[in-house]
Amino acid sequence: MWYTQQCAVQGKGHLKTDTPCQDKTYSIVKGSCTVCALADGAGSAFLSHFGAETVAKTICDYMADNFDAIINEDGVVVKQNILAVVGNSLNALCLEKKCTIKDLASTLLFVAEKAGKFIICHIGDGVIGYVKDDKVLVASHPENGEFANTTVFTTSSDAIASMKIIKGNLNQISGFILMSDGTETGFYNKRDKVLSPSLTRLVKLASACDADYMSRMLNSTFENLVKQKTSDDCSIVLMSRCAEGAGYRDFSEKDKCCILGLPNTRASRKRLQGFDAVLEILQTWKAYGAIKGRLHWRGKKLDRVFKRLVNAKILEVREDGHYKSALRAF
Repeated sequence: MWYTQQCAVQGKGHLKTDTPCQDKTYSIVKGSCTVCALADGAGSAFLSHFGAETVAKTICDYMADNFDAIINEDGVVVKQNILAVVGNSLNALCLEKKCTIKDLASTLLFVAEKAGKFIICHIGDGVIGYVKDDKVLVASHPENGEFANTTVFTTSSDAIASMKIIKGNLNQISGFILMSDGTETGFYNKRDKVLSPSLTRLVKLASACDADYMSRMLNSTFENLVKQKTSDDCSIVLMSRCAEGAGYRDFSEKDKCCILGLPNTRASRKRLQGFDAVLEILQTWKAYGAIKGRLHWRGKKLDRVFKRLVNAKILEVREDGHYKSALRAF
């Protein structure tokens, strides 16, 4: 089973000029196929936010309907068909908006999975990563244009030449990450061409936390932290695999340590029982005093556990001082 989360926030530069957020994300689950897409509209194209939105939705629908054929198709044919499908949607949008196709230019990143197999596509900048054996790795690096600060778009004449298609078996892959070039600033080291290890925990949280809470937390993190490092729009899409019906209670000690932001050491694993006890109580809203009365712990143990849970961003807090676990199906 795959969980998806997405977030796109308007950059500081666009906020100043009252320009709409040009980063668009979309995801779809159809039958046993899950598809996520991200498109970053060209800053030089005044209607690119419409183009990016159309491209992201079009490709998700197309991949969900045609995954079985595409996974076995020749790579060149796959590229041609994707660009044709995207081009047809953009041409229809041109008629609606009374503009040229260049006015709708955007990048395109997507991941589709079904029955233990995946397909990745990348046109332009941004980064596609994946998590395997608890390590975050790069599947596709940014593709920049001929000149500095330029890239390739779905509408570019050389789109098919720079377009990347990757197919494979999922095996031990537990998550995928799509990010725009604005988000790169906080999570991608351009010199070493590696992604931040913090993404491993973010992917794990996407499979562990309640969907609505995770969406709010992700948006808050991007508004208050990620976008402060750049003037560009910032967006991200997370795909996270989890066993059917599994929740925090079913996770391994190693995964629990990851979710709690603890090192995977013997000392940390010995502390898990205390965290589990508090989270069990917090399946429903509780006041701090009620939790303390239930556990009868001595000293400041509960204070230390609470501080960790708050810092790990897995507690929901109400204005009346009540708390609840944000973890899915505890």
